[in-house]
Amino acid sequence: MSVAENHLNRLKERFNTKLSITEISETNRIRLQIPVEDLVDIMQYIASELLFTSLEAISGVDYETHFDVVYHIDRWDGDPTVLQVHVKVNDRENPAIPTITPIWESANWHERELFDLFGISIINHPNLKRLLLPEEWDDYEHKHISELHPMRRDYHLPEKPFSFKPHTK
Repeated sequence: MSVAENHLNRLKERFNTKLSITEISETNRIRLQIPVEDLVDIMQYIASELLFTSLEAISGVDYETHFDVVYHIDRWDGDPTVLQVHVKVNDRENPAIPTITPIWESANWHERELFDLFGISIINHPNLKRLLLPEEWDDYEHKHISELHPMRRDYHLPEKPFSFKPHTK
């Protein structure tokens, strides 16, 4: 059994009913989908029991029907395993997730970036304010601009958004 399979088995033993997607996409990358309400418990287990000590990144992904918040977590002890944890946020009007800053301090700026660019509120964040956009962003004369977060997309996809044409020389 590989190291990644061992980590995944431990996660399944502890949180099986809360993991909707579990796969090892490469030899050392585990992909999980977890519910937002279990985020803190699962992340605490990953940090304290599985000893994944390094939160490398938090990314937002805007889909037509929901947001995904994706966490990339790894270890610095020679274990090559990387956890990619996806949290689906269904409420597009008032998206919110709990902070994981008490678990990994590096989450602080990543969570502020999610708030700033996607408008995802971070519940109980210690310093939730703009990080990349100017603090006076909401006060600009063109108020309609401030209602849009730069990384959000309004989706109106055509039935066939693109097609491939053979390349000819």
